[in-house]
Amino acid sequence: MEQKFTFETDYDIDALSAMARALRKTIRKKQNRRTHIFGWTVTVLGILVTVMLGVNVVTLTAIIILVLFLLFEDRMNGYMAKKRVLPGTEHCRVQFYQDKFLSITKIGKTEFRYDRIKYVTEDQNYFVFVLSNNHAQAYDKKRLTGGNAGEFRSFMEDRTGQKVIPVSGRV
Repeated sequence: MEQKFTFETDYDIDALSAMARALRKTIRKKQNRRTHIFGWTVTVLGILVTVMLGVNVVTLTAIIILVLFLLFEDRMNGYMAKKRVLPGTEHCRVQFYQDKFLSITKIGKTEFRYDRIKYVTEDQNYFVFVLSNNHAQAYDKKRLTGGNAGEFRSFMEDRTGQKVIPVSGRV
């Protein structure tokens, strides 16, 4: 069985933020929309209350914190995920074959089939596989060997039968 592609990925804040963004824009899309509608509604109501009743430090602080969470939620989720990363899984080497891919960390090897992947997303720096509502895997494009990003994208579309979803920015 011939190896096709290999990635080396460090699960740092950037990789974990990319994973959070991919989850938010794919499998959690409806939930995310509802959360944002609620969050921005509360923000507007808080601003109206502040304008009508005068500046209240507690209300103003709550509005600022809420806006920061709404604007930087992927980064904050990445930060929180970093605190929960199991020791030994901070660095991962993944080898891709025709029928499976193999994830290797300090604590062990895990073999995956392509049919487990619900979505494949891509941003400027990472490919991200969404496996479930709470699980994703990121692959650092800068540390790809065995081909380039375009070849890997085509390979994944062929293996999974689905298009790679471009994911970028905040929205």
